[in-house]
Amino acid sequence: MEFFEDAWPFTNLENTMFSQKIAAGKNRLRILGLIARRRGISQRQLVLTTGHQPSTISNIVRTLKEQGVVREGATIETERMGPKETELEVPPDCLWCAGVGLDGLGHRIILVNASGHTIAQEQLPPGLPSDTLPDFLAGRIHACAASAGLAPDRFGGVGVSVPGVVDTQSGMVLISRSLDLHDFPLGPLLRKALDRPVWIERNVACGAYAEYDIGVARQRDSFIYFFLRFAAGQRAQVGLSLVIGEKVFQGSNSAAGEVDSNLASVPYTTSLAALHATSADTDAFYDTLAKNLIGIVNLLDISCVVFSCNDEHLTLERFQRLGDTIASGLIPLARRRFEFLRSSMGAEGILLGAARLALHRSLAARLASIA
Repeated sequence: MEFFEDAWPFTNLENTMFSQKIAAGKNRLRILGLIARRRGISQRQLVLTTGHQPSTISNIVRTLKEQGVVREGATIETERMGPKETELEVPPDCLWCAGVGLDGLGHRIILVNASGHTIAQEQLPPGLPSDTLPDFLAGRIHACAASAGLAPDRFGGVGVSVPGVVDTQSGMVLISRSLDLHDFPLGPLLRKALDRPVWIERNVACGAYAEYDIGVARQRDSFIYFFLRFAAGQRAQVGLSLVIGEKVFQGSNSAAGEVDSNLASVPYTTSLAALHATSADTDAFYDTLAKNLIGIVNLLDISCVVFSCNDEHLTLERFQRLGDTIASGLIPLARRRFEFLRSSMGAEGILLGAARLALHRSLAARLASIA
């Protein structure tokens, strides 16, 4: 039974078989990943980061350049004597991908170039019928791309974030209450409509990837991503994603991290007005939330929590108190390290994560097909 989702792009380097060809492919994939995810990295820095010989890095970079997925950028200013260093980067126009954020409050589409920059976006209405959803999304992606002047032959694929439980391998939405979807083959239908790869992911997994890639969880390969969003007239949306060793733990039913109100004593169904009726009510809510997070962190023994929340009443003082409360309730170990980090992207990170997952998977697939 596979409890972990496939490793994130550029990290799936394990293989029981070994050959020179396999090793060379893994090295190329790792170097491409470092160039795609880090700004301003040079060949010299790649040598220092990977421990490979300069000749090995030089050969890999030359191959990547020949394949059109890497180019030299600006000169890096340095006081170090010797040859000048230049940035290595993925050419922005070599590929583009789409990110789709499905949400009960309204759907969104963004298009990103190979550098991960947003070049087009569109807001879509909520409540689209499921029988027309795949074709509608495909039509809007094509229309957005045409308006932005993007070449159809450089379309790499689509990442779709879904609130609920999904099977990432089959692209099936197993259950999404907010979208009213059950056992819906969104991935296969959208893949057929677009004739391109489609990756269906839980929304919190997309948010976690954005934090890992460009957010506060950079340089951390294991963390809990906790998402909490309030909206007027709606019950709070809550979920978490557990990342261990750059892999998302999905559980035996793909439902790991689906935190529901019947599993936690936090009143997620409380209205915003009641939640913030008094300062004491707000403090009581976050104190109860802290107790639940203490249990989760103690159970999993994870040293980092990324907290994404859109509540304007969660002031800096309250956020710090929330983190301190969690830290004080953990099993007291002499060498314990614990970080409680606040996301600066919020729900926007979920959409960005969907797009960047698609982008990085498309780059990795392109490298594999050429190699």
